Amino acid sequence: MRLPPMALALLLALLPLAALGQGAPRQAAPQPPPAREREATVANQSGLTLRELYAAPPGATDFGPDLLGADTVPDRGSFRARIAGTACDLEFRAVFQDGSEERRRQNICQNRRVQFGDPAIPLREGVVRNETDTIILQLFAAPSGTSGRGPDRLGENVVDAGREFRFRLGRTRDCVFDVVAVFEDGEEDIRRGVNLCREPRLVFGDPNAPRREARIDNTSDRTMREFYASTRAPAAWGPDRLGADLLPAGSGFTLRVRGEGCLWDLRAVYEDSAEEVKPGVDLCTTRQVAFDGSGAPRPPERRVTLVNRHAAMVQEVYISGTSEEDWGPDRLGDEVLPRGARREVSARLRDCEADLRVVFEERRAAEERAQINLCEVGTIVLRPGWTLAERLDEGEVPDPGPRPGSVRLRNGGAVPIAELYADAPGAARGPDRLGRTVLGVGETVDFAPPEGIPCRADLTAVFRDGREVTLPATDLCAGVEVVVQ
Repeated sequence: MRLPPMALALLLALLPLAALGQGAPRQAAPQPPPAREREATVANQSGLTLRELYAAPPGATDFGPDLLGADTVPDRGSFRARIAGTACDLEFRAVFQDGSEERRRQNICQNRRVQFGDPAIPLREGVVRNETDTIILQLFAAPSGTSGRGPDRLGENVVDAGREFRFRLGRTRDCVFDVVAVFEDGEEDIRRGVNLCREPRLVFGDPNAPRREARIDNTSDRTMREFYASTRAPAAWGPDRLGADLLPAGSGFTLRVRGEGCLWDLRAVYEDSAEEVKPGVDLCTTRQVAFDGSGAPRPPERRVTLVNRHAAMVQEVYISGTSEEDWGPDRLGDEVLPRGARREVSARLRDCEADLRVVFEERRAAEERAQINLCEVGTIVLRPGWTLAERLDEGEVPDPGPRPGSVRLRNGGAVPIAELYADAPGAARGPDRLGRTVLGVGETVDFAPPEGIPCRADLTAVFRDGREVTLPATDLCAGVEVVVQ
């Protein structure tokens, strides 16, 4: 049908508007980004706690981080693991509480549930009872006929004397195991062919063996570092009965042992490594044993005089045997070695050779020299370069002796002299002649009669521990050395 001219014109005018009313062509929806990680549900049916879990493509050398982090999965528990990457075929590695491992390969795109252990297999466990007098440190149980001992079934635990521990072997059809208990003293008790299905309880030691007790007293003048009691000495002394403790001089402890025999060998090791052994002590009748150190002779005392020619005060001095691992105590004690002063120090050493370390004031610096023969060297001059010098006494000025009209007082005691008095014979005690100073152990001082005091006087020294020593009618003008001790 032919449209009138007016209608045709109107239709042509409306065509652009109709085109504008139509929407733009619809574009396809964006595709989601490819997955960057996978998920799997790990079920633990092993009978043991799952401690670590790893996953990696088969053949990978690195399993990556532990997927459990700080978590664990108990027996019959499960864990949702998030695994980085898009791989479907993975190898899982599980580490259980006893250190044993299990690996499983699975396609988690087809089956997200990864199971360790079979609940249809029996769960084996046992109980170990320690009836010895030493600690069981490790316990191994492996099916008879297999190589190796397997993991330590105690894990981080130990079995103390008189206690018991329940250990798990996981799910296994095996009944017969070789069991090894390792004790604190290194001894082992091996039980082969133990049927844990019939008898899951293991007892190490004799529960009917009598217990022995005795009081051990340290009546020596030094600290006891170790103590041993054994019926098999010297082949095996067993564990240190003090453990991590020390037994100071004048103290004691109760020794508890277990065994059929009455005769025990006892051995004490002191802080200076000297040993005292009492063989064949009858602990059936003896209830108290004293260690006085008489059976452990002390090492000889090595003495050396130090002369400080440095520009700084020496605050600490250490002397130790060349083979010893630590420096030991500060040989100056509460004293110091001022510039220009000299002091005798000593140390008990088995050998002549010793190492020397000096520390300057406020610990700003230190100097050391090794392998000094204290049996040959009597004086060491501390000066710049002394650690490399050929002669350790180089620069020492010969001692001219006491000043005329005086005596040289030497402190031969074990502690410093805190006070010194010199008074006419029979007179009342006057002022302290040392004032604010002290005369250290081994130190000397030239002492002349004070004003108004004759040459012969009563000389009284008061040591720091309160002990007093009086030298009556001492000639203070004799020009000799007087040792106060």
